[in-house]
Formats: sequence, structure tokens, C-alpha cells
Amino acid sequence: MSVLSTLTPSLDRLLEGGLPRGYLSLVYGEASTGKTTLSMQCAISASRRNWKTLYIDADQSFSHQRLLQICGPENVDACEDIIVFLPHSFPEQSRIVESLENYLTKRIGLIVIDTVTSLYRVATGGGGATFNLNRELNRQLAYLVELASRHDLAALVTGQVRSTVDGLGWKIEPVARRTIFHWPRIVVRLRSTVKQKIKEAKIERFLSNDAAEKRCYLEMTDKGLVDFTLSGIT
Repeated sequence: MSVLSTLTPSLDRLLEGGLPRGYLSLVYGEASTGKTTLSMQCAISASRRNWKTLYIDADQSFSHQRLLQICGPENVDACEDIIVFLPHSFPEQSRIVESLENYLTKRIGLIVIDTVTSLYRVATGGGGATFNLNRELNRQLAYLVELASRHDLAALVTGQVRSTVDGLGWKIEPVARRTIFHWPRIVVRLRSTVKQKIKEAKIERFLSNDAAEKRCYLEMTDKGLVDFTLSGIT
């Protein structure tokens, strides 16, 4: 199975080499846990293999300065290998997703949506029809799964979280959990730790059950997310 490295060795080991081509992967977590950084690293990784990336920046958080900081001056070609789309509404995001096949060439190896639920959340907050929004989100994810499978691509979406109340108190769960958990075969949760720059990456779903529930710790640096040796983290 062909995989795409995340450029973080400890996470790649848990993913048996990286994000698998032909499948949809989900990375979710609170703000500032490294979702965009990890998405950029995957795009840089694709460029190093001479692949291009279709990158839907629904959060308006893609930064060329940050990209250059991560990839370094020796890999500036990565900037030319990432095609960035900037939707300003959830319907516009849908139109972009449905048009992605028009941009596919033999060099496209990765599709990213960061964050797939941000404009969805804005729409629901504005009094949008939740049933129709959920149906549209479901269509987007189903289409990504189809593209990944049919064209042997790696597809990555990131997701926001929200606080909800259950019988035991507050819990954190992804926005539109039922919908976005239905489609991906790989689910990774990023979580902050007691040390601000240290993040926990936990595998919640994987193709192989052996990898599920395993975790590693990463450090946020100028060069991106790098391996961190566990020491005093709880």
C-alpha cells in the first residue's frame, strides 16, 4: 500500500508509514493543536515525491511564510506544487469540492480540506437549515472518498471540536461528529498537553486495528511538528 509521510517519524510509525493513498483521513482537535501545520507537512511531503496538492483553505489559515518556514529554503518548490482554494461560504466550499476532479492530473497526489467543518459551523450558527447542511457535508466527504479511491489519492480533512454535556459532565467531540466520523478510515486526534508546545497525537481509527488507540507526542517548532520524547506529560 502506498503511503504519504507526515514528515513526523513517530506519527508515521503509528500510521504504518503515513497517510494511505486511496483513503480519506481525518485529523481533529482543538485550536492550536497543529492541524494546519500537519496539513502543510503532508503537502510538503507530497511535493518531495513530485506530487501536487489541491488544498482547500476553508479556515483562511494557510500561510506561505509558515510553509517556507517548515519546508526550508531547499524545498521552495513546494510552494508551486500546492494549489490553494479559498472558499468564503459553505456553499462555495461545496462547489469547489464538486469541481476537484477537473483539476486532477497524474501529478495530483493529495487533497486537503482545512478545516472541513469551519464554514459549516458558521452556516449553522447563522440559522441555516441543519438537515440540509449535514446532507451537504455528507456529500462532500462521500465525494472525497470516491476521488481518493478512484484516483489513488491521499485525502485529508481536519475537523474542529466543541464541548457537549453528557451524563458525566462536559466532553469534547468533533463538530458534526456523526457525519465526519462515518467516512474516514483513519482518524487522528490532536490534543494539547500541560506543556504548551507539546501535543498528543492519538490514533482513534485505522485500517489495521493494531494501530488504533496508540499515541505519540509531538513538539510544535518553527520547523513544524517534530518527535518529542515523553517526559512528565500527563
